[in-house]
Amino acid sequence: MFINAGKSSCQWEGYTLILPAISVGNVGQLTADLLISTLQLDSVGHLHDESILPLCGNDPYASTGVAQGVLVTSAEVYECKEKELVIIQQRAPLVKGKQRDFRKKLLAWIKECKFSQVVLLSSTHSHERVDSQITGSPFRFLSTASLSISADDLKWQRLETREDMWGVQRQTAEETIPEEAKGVYIPGGGMAKRFFEDCCREQVPLAVLMVFCSEGDNIPDAMMLVSELNKWIKVVQEAENQSQQQRRSPWKKPKSWDLLYGSAVESSLY
Repeated sequence: MFINAGKSSCQWEGYTLILPAISVGNVGQLTADLLISTLQLDSVGHLHDESILPLCGNDPYASTGVAQGVLVTSAEVYECKEKELVIIQQRAPLVKGKQRDFRKKLLAWIKECKFSQVVLLSSTHSHERVDSQITGSPFRFLSTASLSISADDLKWQRLETREDMWGVQRQTAEETIPEEAKGVYIPGGGMAKRFFEDCCREQVPLAVLMVFCSEGDNIPDAMMLVSELNKWIKVVQEAENQSQQQRRSPWKKPKSWDLLYGSAVESSLY
């Protein structure tokens, strides 16, 4: 599944793996963009599998345009030795009906690499919130029993359990919901719910970080999510004693974000 580009030994035992779920507003992918751009990481390989739709494009993190001729694919893998991080940036959705196969292979690779913990970045529909979720922080998290994390110190709120409003029932014994995953409801969260269940079964130390949001300009949602993640893994130093207006963001937006919502309207049209 992982194709090494020859730029790393890929000895990742004890590292933290961070990856996005293809979810509402693409918040997980935008958050991964901020991490990769800020840390100025280079790709050390990519994930290649029939479950991922093919994609090829120019390097979104290049500061000098396309002159270098660097290309990226559907799912690039980046490494930060200093912080002991591996980050996957998935730029294309999964093939319909292949999500289960992708999760199975991804878990096998995670175990093979012996990552110490896994962080899945996701989002969920804000219009699906219950009354208790409407006020307060839009950020929520989940963690498997095998992950040691001090949510109280980080002031994180665990995702509230609730019934699936659609009443979807599992029929096969293989897909029986683990006890710690019962009541987890992440509409619009992509593979987040099922991947969490898989990691519960396989005793993989996983944290799912998510934010309630809607489709639109989701850069603020990504900024919040990466800031919450930074409280835990401490990638950069963020000012804490300044107001929101005075605080200068330490996160570097990639060059590709300049045209995230298209180019400027040509003034000569008016």
